Amino acid sequence: MMNVFVYGSLLFPEIAEGLSGQKLEWQDATLNGYSRLALKGADYPAIIKKNNSTVKGKVLLNLDKNAIDLLTFYEGDEYKMAAVKVETVSGTINALAFVWIAGNEFLENYDWSEEQFESESLAFYRNEVVPATRAEYYKQN
Repeated sequence: MMNVFVYGSLLFPEIAEGLSGQKLEWQDATLNGYSRLALKGADYPAIIKKNNSTVKGKVLLNLDKNAIDLLTFYEGDEYKMAAVKVETVSGTINALAFVWIAGNEFLENYDWSEEQFESESLAFYRNEVVPATRAEYYKQN
């Protein structure tokens, strides 16, 4: 079982739980030494290493291998999974995080908006992206 730090579309339970197929346990979390940025032409964010920066998000607790594999498939090749330590109300815990690797030319110089995603993209992700991702994952696996 692993913990996963999330900071973008996976902050929304209907996406994370819809993809994983399980009810998830969450905690608010902070990741130090990284910065969250919007991506050019995309409705999802990236995180990159950056000194003296923090990313507020949530940590999904005790995910099984299938859930991790589904989230990894959803995130795609633009991200790599990295071992990180996140701060929670109960202390520092180990987690995995999806870190952007597809190139800095795609990064905006401002933070991604959770509120904008919720109002403009959440319904599409819930109704279209999540079911299509699960169907494609199970077709390939």
